[in-house]
Amino acid sequence: MPRQQDQDRRVRRTKKRLRDALAALMREKDLGEITVRELTDLADVNRGTFYTHYRDLEDLRRQVGQELFEELSAVLAGFQAERIRAGSTPAGLQAVLTEVFDFVAENRELFVTILGYGEMEFHTQLRVLIYRMYLREWNGLYDLGDAETTNYYLEFVVSGVIGLIRTWVASGMQEPSAQMAALATQMIVQGLPQES
Repeated sequence: MPRQQDQDRRVRRTKKRLRDALAALMREKDLGEITVRELTDLADVNRGTFYTHYRDLEDLRRQVGQELFEELSAVLAGFQAERIRAGSTPAGLQAVLTEVFDFVAENRELFVTILGYGEMEFHTQLRVLIYRMYLREWNGLYDLGDAETTNYYLEFVVSGVIGLIRTWVASGMQEPSAQMAALATQMIVQGLPQES
């Protein structure tokens, strides 16, 4: 009988092959045009195995989005207030943003293809996560005023960073993650450059 660890490793490999196959197919066509058979053929996975893990292709796409969100949540959770306070506040913010941009770069195909279908859902989840982290971990790092203005600031920052990520991905991610994080930090902390 196989050990649980070996079985878990096999499941992870199978799910990764299905996820990669879906991303490859979604580069060529919409989710609604893809069949389970062509997905499983490309992934070299039995159709029964697919249905062991997912109800349908939308369920696969949704679960991939949820897994990405959980991984990104773990990245952000590593930035507790003490770590962000180390050095100057903008440097701490830039460190957070660098890891976010690195995460996007490492998962580029998934962001370009699979996540595009659930972008608003992902945006909402990310906004709620950052708001909760601000209240639990980052409160006091930035003076965002009362609850109402805090909402506006956080929405502005999250929407701006997501927009920057979207544009960066769409333009082929030519700039390094650290450069994009520095640009995002500058925009958040200093705003738009003033005319001289």
